[in-house]
Amino acid sequence: MAIKKATKLQAVNTIISNIGQAPVTNLESGNPLVEMAEQILDEITIAVLAEGWVYNTERGYPFTPDSSKEIVIPDNVLQLDTKPGDGTQTVIRNGKLYDRVKHTYTFDGQQKLDVQWLFDFEDLPEAFKNYITIRAANVFAGRSVGSQEAVSFGQREETIARATLLEYDTQQGNYTIFADGDGDDTYQKSAHRPINVLLRP
Repeated sequence: MAIKKATKLQAVNTIISNIGQAPVTNLESGNPLVEMAEQILDEITIAVLAEGWVYNTERGYPFTPDSSKEIVIPDNVLQLDTKPGDGTQTVIRNGKLYDRVKHTYTFDGQQKLDVQWLFDFEDLPEAFKNYITIRAANVFAGRSVGSQEAVSFGQREETIARATLLEYDTQQGNYTIFADGDGDDTYQKSAHRPINVLLRP
């Protein structure tokens, strides 16, 4: 029998099983613990992807102004970074790109930015799903039961899952000690280095 990819329902069932709850057949069960587990899963998914990984990071992604010369940012953009030395400092404000140097929302031309994207849980590679699920299960157990002793996965399993994710990320990015897979020698200054994603707060 073929092995199926993990679904959000399976992840939620794994999370609630961490405190001895029986699995559910759908996410609309009305069970407050299921709702809490799904909320935490979404929360952890955003937190993990916001760290910046090869999978969800694109460098020099083009954003084109609309007819009002404004750039509306898609809802699934987690973070934007300008390239060093391009003379701009752009941030997201009110759902649009804002230039902090020129104090304006208007742009005369296309802007190329480094982007970190948010994706749905079920669209993620399995290494991400596994780590996010285990981390969410630990957070869920701590919040719902209020005792870290109740966490059956434990910190060791979470650390192993993160190490697996780190290995996946470095393989995808072809990192070296001098540069990343794009040949960028700003590796030591990049927010997307494996050393940064290995250690989370």
